[in-house]
Amino acid sequence: MFDIANRSSDYLLRWPRELFVLEAKAILATTPPRGSSTRRSEWTDTVALLLDKAFVADTPRDDFDNLIAGTARFGSSTEQDLWGTFGSPTSPSKHEDPDRTFLEELVAAAPKLAEAHTPKPYYSQRAAEVSSATQAVERDLAAAQRAWRTAVRDLQTRGYLISVAPEPCENDNLTYYAGPDETLDTLIEDRLGKKALWSSPGTTWDENTFYDLVEVFHDLVSRPRRRWHHSWNNCGWHWKTFTPRPAQILYRWTVNRLLERHGISLRLAKSGEDAGRLVYEVDDTRAGLVDAVLATPDPARKASVAHAVALFRSRSSGVEEKRSACVVLAGLLEERRDLLKEKLLSADEGSLFLIANKFAIRHRKADQQANYDSAYLDWLFWWYLATVELTDKLLATQSGNIAGN
Repeated sequence: MFDIANRSSDYLLRWPRELFVLEAKAILATTPPRGSSTRRSEWTDTVALLLDKAFVADTPRDDFDNLIAGTARFGSSTEQDLWGTFGSPTSPSKHEDPDRTFLEELVAAAPKLAEAHTPKPYYSQRAAEVSSATQAVERDLAAAQRAWRTAVRDLQTRGYLISVAPEPCENDNLTYYAGPDETLDTLIEDRLGKKALWSSPGTTWDENTFYDLVEVFHDLVSRPRRRWHHSWNNCGWHWKTFTPRPAQILYRWTVNRLLERHGISLRLAKSGEDAGRLVYEVDDTRAGLVDAVLATPDPARKASVAHAVALFRSRSSGVEEKRSACVVLAGLLEERRDLLKEKLLSADEGSLFLIANKFAIRHRKADQQANYDSAYLDWLFWWYLATVELTDKLLATQSGNIAGN
């Protein structure tokens, strides 16, 4: 295994840990046999690109390159020495497939890898930790815009926008070529109906336009898994084999951190029908509840819950949208009323629907109570969502018991 304790600064992740593991496993799943030299060479290039992108330092890539170069030059007789540079094989198969083993062992060591964006607090930060814990971060929209533009430019430099806004190549021989910024302006105009929002340097946007742009770029980014170097006239790297999902995970992670850092209470949703759209943040416990309920294998149920969640947490959500979200969840619980009767006391089961029906939420009749604070809807939504998760668990337990009999 990798000696992470002594090499933590060399193996510092630029990406969130979960994304590195996701991409590494996807690449491992495509490993060609060692006898296919061309395909294997392309695969090792893909691994090298992953190491370039995912880590801050060059060390992981250099270690991998040294392993490949040493194996090619000396064969298996020196593989033990090469592994000694950064780890050691744990089975005979390691000698037969050292490049794959390198990535497998790095995935296994991932829980211990540090992320560059979460350094240990420095002295003044530790000293001020107690007093600052109760202080809210002051909202700074202008600073958030500058930080966001810098982050997107960094992604653009790393090839994450090439699939939609390619850069000119020396082989094109075109008298006119729309530059990537001009192409992005066109793409943005198609979506938002506004001209030249991206290319003008130093531009600041009104709040709604900025949030629109944050969401648009979420839909545009795509990670290149492969590249090739075009040496003619110093043309440079060309990117290919694009996949959106890992790029969007990285984009959400990056943007959500900078929004939090600048006191903005919106976050890009990670899952649901509003994934990639700005929603009001909730604490980790409630965010985990949303993820758990959306993990249901039933596509119809998942669609209904996703719709309710999207209605409730939208940045434009008001009383009517929140009420509608509660209605959707109440309907799901109504479908499981018999289960609730069986597993809960009948009075408790009845209270779930009494509240929805008594307080002008579901049916909106004249004799119902409608004069209540909108904060009540927040409480009701999370209560119903937690109950939906409870019924999911009860049903899963029943299915497991039936399967085990």
